[in-house]
Amino acid sequence: MTIHDGATKQERLAPGLIDDDMIDAFERDGAVAVRGLFDERWIELLRASVDEILPTAYDPRARMGQQGDDKPETLTANGMWERSDAFRRFLFESPIGEAAATVSRSRSARLFEDLMIYRESWAKSGTSWHQDEPGWPVGGRQLASVWFSLDEVTADTGAMRFVAGSHRGPMYDPGFAKSRASQAANAAERFWTGGPLPDVDADPERYRVITIEAEPGDAVVFHPRALHTAYGGSPSHPRRTFTIRFLGDDVRWTPKGTFYHAWMRDCGLQEGDEPDHPRLPMIWHE
Repeated sequence: MTIHDGATKQERLAPGLIDDDMIDAFERDGAVAVRGLFDERWIELLRASVDEILPTAYDPRARMGQQGDDKPETLTANGMWERSDAFRRFLFESPIGEAAATVSRSRSARLFEDLMIYRESWAKSGTSWHQDEPGWPVGGRQLASVWFSLDEVTADTGAMRFVAGSHRGPMYDPGFAKSRASQAANAAERFWTGGPLPDVDADPERYRVITIEAEPGDAVVFHPRALHTAYGGSPSHPRRTFTIRFLGDDVRWTPKGTFYHAWMRDCGLQEGDEPDHPRLPMIWHE
């Protein structure tokens, strides 16, 4: 197991929590639910840390050059492990890293990015179908995101939806490359072998969509190439979710010239390198 400054013990996965059938389902569908991955201690720790994290959150539209005049429906925070003692304890001492590694058949789990997504209860617009991997400067089979909510989510209140098996297919053109008139963005087009993103909702007979409802403590582990979305939200409280993204053994640095954090663009890693960098810490290893 990994050790970090200040960590004394890392909680292990409960025996049998992730079995071969679950791993097979992840490889088949690209997403799987791990029920009860986090006990109440971890959920309460994160609930108590939300108010500490929110002042560092930003409007994700601004990062994509789509800033509007209206109040943002959604705020996103990242880099929490560097600023929040509570979140850092969760990341390094909970079984989240081991879960990501186990599901993706990796012997290690290195952090790529930590995200908190805070969606207001009055939010109206939904998230469109998309893949995450096109915006990541890495490539490999052993990629895994662990998503979970601090509140119950149902099909009507923000449960994750996936096109089963889409992680085994191509990457689609995410669209944002077209808004960047740069040589790097144009070069990235060689990765979008699937062409434009498909309209999943317009052709329901073609796609097998799985919806994963979840209670606090449950986690959804999914491959970042899987097409996914979430509809709706609770009218009574904000949707407080986390997505922690991990890199496994076979992952290598693969710059695509598309949007990602500026520090990643300037971190010195070259194409084909192992993603070994102080800001991409090892969370768990055998």
